[in-house]
Amino acid sequence: MTILEKRVIFPMSRIHNPMLVEAWLDGDEIKDAYISDTLYRGFEQILVGRSAFDMPYYTQRICGICSSAHALTAALAVEQALGMHIPPNGLLLRNLILASDFIQNHLRHIYLYSFPDYFRGPDVAPFIPHSEFDLRLSAKEESSMIEHYFKSFEISRIAHSAFAVFGGKAPHGHGIVLGGVSMEVDADKVNRYRGYMMEVLGFIDDFLLPDINLIKERYPDYIQLGKGIGNYMSVGGFPSPEGSTFFSQGVLLQGKRESYDERHVTEDVTNAWYKPHGPLHPMEEDTIPDRSQAKGYTWVKSPRYRGQPVEVGPLARAIINKEETLGTGTIGRIWARALELKKLAKSTLDWLNRLEPGAETLDLKMEQDSGVGIGLHEAMRGSLGHWVSIENSRVKHYQIVTPSAFNFGARDNTGTRSVGESSILGLKIKSKDLKEVGRVIRSFDPCFSCSVHIIDGENIRTLKIQV
Repeated sequence: MTILEKRVIFPMSRIHNPMLVEAWLDGDEIKDAYISDTLYRGFEQILVGRSAFDMPYYTQRICGICSSAHALTAALAVEQALGMHIPPNGLLLRNLILASDFIQNHLRHIYLYSFPDYFRGPDVAPFIPHSEFDLRLSAKEESSMIEHYFKSFEISRIAHSAFAVFGGKAPHGHGIVLGGVSMEVDADKVNRYRGYMMEVLGFIDDFLLPDINLIKERYPDYIQLGKGIGNYMSVGGFPSPEGSTFFSQGVLLQGKRESYDERHVTEDVTNAWYKPHGPLHPMEEDTIPDRSQAKGYTWVKSPRYRGQPVEVGPLARAIINKEETLGTGTIGRIWARALELKKLAKSTLDWLNRLEPGAETLDLKMEQDSGVGIGLHEAMRGSLGHWVSIENSRVKHYQIVTPSAFNFGARDNTGTRSVGESSILGLKIKSKDLKEVGRVIRSFDPCFSCSVHIIDGENIRTLKIQV
């Protein structure tokens, strides 16, 4: 019987929220892996009983880097439940707000989170202590990469400035509200937003795309290394007034394409820290924490589509859109994100041109004050869903299934691993700090702030901070 060696990364750095990776090695090869979110948070339960009109505001607080994705998806769910309709200007403005948030996120992920795995940074924090393992860039190339790394922060800030033009402020904007967008359209706002996007596009063409090409050339083995299981999903997003969408909706399971149907989405908590239940649709399940759950090893539930794990994110969107991809592994994901970044930035210019100054951006009429709604939209990291039941304009039931839960949820009731856990199996480890694992995991751009959104209603904890 082979005895496996246990190696742990905790906390996983350069991601959102604490992640624990437990890898089991036979010699230098990973044979098994567990990925856990150890931080306990609260959102789904605190929404119950609150005004449905507040959902875009409350749900934004789930995450500070993709806040507008939750605002929009919450608004879509509540609007469906209450029978509300969005004017064309409001729809286009929502696209512009969310697109600028996508852009700042993608810029940060590529430069701040992913690229430092591939070059040696300056002798300052957070680059020290350096990991000298497997660095393939020349001194001149590293110097250029460091310069672009710091420049990307300014461009990301400019993307947030574009967000604030119609969103009010970033993060946690005020622009997306039930019925549309609170901002009006005028020439000054349109021109400011366009100016910001032109700067972003210049950076993408002059710096980002050459940089990702350089990484691709120096690390060709990582184009496929760390690939998922071959299942991909997109719920679609960025609709036009005519009904088409920038992101297509669809699923690829075991090589076969099919239309997306939210009725096939389930969550399972067999191996998570909740009161046990098998696979349930989000409208049927509840969120009852149980840290004593014997099989539990994470706070992240196990979302599935037709009972199967699926990968979501820019790579999945490219595959569902039938676009050209570089590969399905680590750098394949980063490459897909970079190309999506440019395509989305260019699309904002079209959406700006379609705005009608003076036309309404908001329609507050409701057909009813009770109902059931489902909000579906692609977020930065992949498919996002909000399911809500409303009575007398108050929330009765709320469940959220996030991209990082799809990618990094616990094993399900059949023992099947998530895409994230599966992606690091078979990796040959040569570094002491499991750097190979970090490269693969970060390519998904995991956000565990989004993945765990529960509250312990029995224990009240206080935090004293001296200021």
